[in-house]
Amino acid sequence: MSGESVLLQELEKLELNDLKKTAALWNIPKLPFKEKNKNVKFLFDSFLDEFYLKGVLEKLTVLQVNIYTSILKNKNVLTLGEISRKVNIPPINVEMELNLLRKYQLVYQRKNRERLTNNLDKYHAYDELAALVSLDQNLKGDKYKVSVEKLLDRKKLTDISNEWKKAVKAPAKIDSIRKFITHATSDEAYEAAILSLSELERDTVVRIYLSGGAADADDIRSFIVMSRGKYETIIPALVEKGMIADVCFVEEKFVRIFALPEELLKYIQNNPILPSVKKGTRQRQEKLATNELDFFLNTKKLLSYISRKGLVLAKSGKVKQADHKRTEQELLNPDISIFPEKSQIYQMELILPILKLLNLADIKGENIILRGDLDGFLGKDIFEIMKLVIHEVNEARMKRVNPPEVFQPTEMPFYDKMILDKCVNLIIKSKRIHLSVIFSNIIREHLIFSPGFRTKNFQTDLADLRKEIMSAIFYLHLFGLLEVEYPNRFLTLSKLGEYFFQTGELAGVTEKGGITINPDFSVIAFPEKVSIYGIHLLKAFTELKDYDRVYTFVLTKEAYQLGILLGYKTNEFVDFLKASSRAELAQNLLFLLEDWGGNLPVVEVAEDCVLVRTKDQNVMELLLGQIKGKKIVLDEIGPTAVLVDKTRVQDVITVAEKLNLIINLTR
Repeated sequence: MSGESVLLQELEKLELNDLKKTAALWNIPKLPFKEKNKNVKFLFDSFLDEFYLKGVLEKLTVLQVNIYTSILKNKNVLTLGEISRKVNIPPINVEMELNLLRKYQLVYQRKNRERLTNNLDKYHAYDELAALVSLDQNLKGDKYKVSVEKLLDRKKLTDISNEWKKAVKAPAKIDSIRKFITHATSDEAYEAAILSLSELERDTVVRIYLSGGAADADDIRSFIVMSRGKYETIIPALVEKGMIADVCFVEEKFVRIFALPEELLKYIQNNPILPSVKKGTRQRQEKLATNELDFFLNTKKLLSYISRKGLVLAKSGKVKQADHKRTEQELLNPDISIFPEKSQIYQMELILPILKLLNLADIKGENIILRGDLDGFLGKDIFEIMKLVIHEVNEARMKRVNPPEVFQPTEMPFYDKMILDKCVNLIIKSKRIHLSVIFSNIIREHLIFSPGFRTKNFQTDLADLRKEIMSAIFYLHLFGLLEVEYPNRFLTLSKLGEYFFQTGELAGVTEKGGITINPDFSVIAFPEKVSIYGIHLLKAFTELKDYDRVYTFVLTKEAYQLGILLGYKTNEFVDFLKASSRAELAQNLLFLLEDWGGNLPVVEVAEDCVLVRTKDQNVMELLLGQIKGKKIVLDEIGPTAVLVDKTRVQDVITVAEKLNLIINLTR
């Protein structure tokens, strides 16, 4: 046999130590035999295994790939001089690269003894290996479009591995390749095949699926090793069962990817494979979570907090940690744990950038100050506020502004509107969809099949796109437009989402008996019997104590008065209580609410105004006759004193001079 195969002859020339080094270069587990001749045969067989061959091709540099493919394209042989001219590099440098290819056992050298120069030395590619190396390019991303039909093209039934037949439970009566393909791509066959996988094999399929159905070999190798598995065992097993295709093509270098057949992708889209849970990991209790209108109410609550208590920045320009915690205690607690790694975000970090977009907040010195028509904003209908906030966030990426860091959503950046629309379309189309399906579909369509996509940028582009999808889903959930089933994270549009995206109708009426008011002023609300807006009113006027299938609220003076400060009308809340409580409202409760809501003890402290005084009331009347109604006067605090806008002081002085009044400016 050694007379027939040059590869075998070259291997037989190596000492046992060199054989071990060669095996290491090919990522082959240590040699199994003590006898050299058995190890030579073992290495020869391993070299003809495409799994190991592709592993070596991955290691080649761009220059080495250029040299090796040039030899393969020229009937597996070129002289040193010919190679040098093809790659445009001096022969001495080419020879160094060829020596490395010889160490990899990809080429061998035949010296020309008749000339002194080495330029006529011939370098051959081993015929056995050359026959297995594909020089295909990845034109139009066709290498990512793998199907079972392509994998079995021109193959016989006997070429199909027993592992694949066993995994899909192929009946013995199947007598043609066409019948096998039909059976192997059925839902029942894929269900059986997935059940036949080990835990790590299944997680590897999920990993590839989450990358759009195609994953870089390096990424999968790292994943399997980090999961304490054997790469050289897991991948061949998945290939044998027809679950993945091991694809290699040339794109400057030899690129190796693992791709899922398109038939399997379609199956997983409708039957998601949930990743296994590590032992010892605490699972979240099963529940359906939606944030409804909570975020928009919290936007109002943060405005109120800043108005009442202020926010002072640290020297770093960020909000003090103590203020993070204090504001969090005053806000409702939306469930933002759809991504566990993002569950520690403080809501202030999400709301402040939106207040800046709405021109309601700014920085003055070391303080965050409020600006604009605050009363007008607080008085808006909550659904109008919702549409306004979502519109501003949709447009945020289009605005070329660089606000201070405190007004930047750094922990969870605002989404790209196009990615958000893709997510919403997938959710609407499927009605109920698993998070992994959204990731896979968008990555495949938006990244892998995008014009100009290069595999060498795969990991960077993939990480960026995953962040974009994460942001879109996060904000959809935060805005109350999604319902999330925990712990497996299936997504559906919430009632609010249907109203917003599909102009669905929101049930505005609460059933009689939807709430129960106890003598201690605690309120029990049944979410299935109370409208979204009714629950919102309760959250605005009362203190939320607990939610476990039913809401428990407590009516307190502080909470009730805060509801008034947030711009809600007391008569609307009282009417809601009357309409939704089965029993009549107690008289003492009505008297108490009237007492709490009458003449709030508000102390207004204004910084952006200037006091204008006169000693004579007639002089003030003369001045007011000229400046009143021009948005200069903020308040008349007496017959001889008014407050004027700080930015309009010069206008007051100009008018006073025209009236020949004497100015006394104190700064």
